[in-house]
Formats: sequence, structure tokens, C-alpha cells
Amino acid sequence: MRRVLLIPLLVVGLAACHAHQTAAENGKSGEKQTLEKPPETPQVGSARPVRTTPGGMLDPQSIKQLQAKLSARGFKTPENGVLDEETQAALRKFQHHESIASTGLPDFDTLRRLGLDPKKIYLGGTRRRDQAKR
Repeated sequence: MRRVLLIPLLVVGLAACHAHQTAAENGKSGEKQTLEKPPETPQVGSARPVRTTPGGMLDPQSIKQLQAKLSARGFKTPENGVLDEETQAALRKFQHHESIASTGLPDFDTLRRLGLDPKKIYLGGTRRRDQAKR
């Protein structure tokens, strides 16, 4: 019985000693600690802007497909081709129902669970947008 009690006490005692040593090393004689500034790296430029959000990669046709699938699954949303608050709310409800992260954004997992091919949805949207700009 004594052996069982001594092992946890020994582990706690070692952890406490390490914490005191670390605190003593970091706060020598009450001096403020300063963090070093990270090295500066040059910014990368791009002639073509990078779309970083799922909503920025979808065109109205892709969003209409998404809205139609949501409505067919019982998550009513207007099929207007806009990723608006109503569509995001329907997406959050669907995501919650599927036990995935409720972000309200059409990520790959959400699109797959709706029966849509994410590559076709995203690439189709960006291709159509690029062609419209030409």
C-alpha cells in the first residue's frame, strides 16, 4: 500500500521542482522578459488574386446546385445563387444534422455528404468566372 502512494507523490514532487526551476530561470531578479521579433520575410506577389474562402470560389450556378441539394434534403433555402445568410443557416443545420463542424460554409465534406462532387463545384465555378472575365 505504501508503494502505491509514494509513486504519485514522487511524480508530483518532480513536476513541482521543474516548475519552480523554470519560473526562476525566466524571471531572474524581476526583469521583464522580451520576445525576439521574428525574421522579416518578403511578401509574395501574384498577378492573379487567390480565392481563399469556399464562398469566393463558387459562382451562382454552383451555389444554385448546392441550394437545390439542401432543399431536396429538407433544409429549405431559396435557390437564388447567392451564399446568403439563409443558405448559410441551412448549411449549418445540415452540418449539425450530419455531426460535422457547423461552419455554414460549403466545404469538401459537406458537399460530398450532399451528393455533390466538390471538384466539379469549385473548379466549375472558378472556370466559369475566369471565362466570363475574358
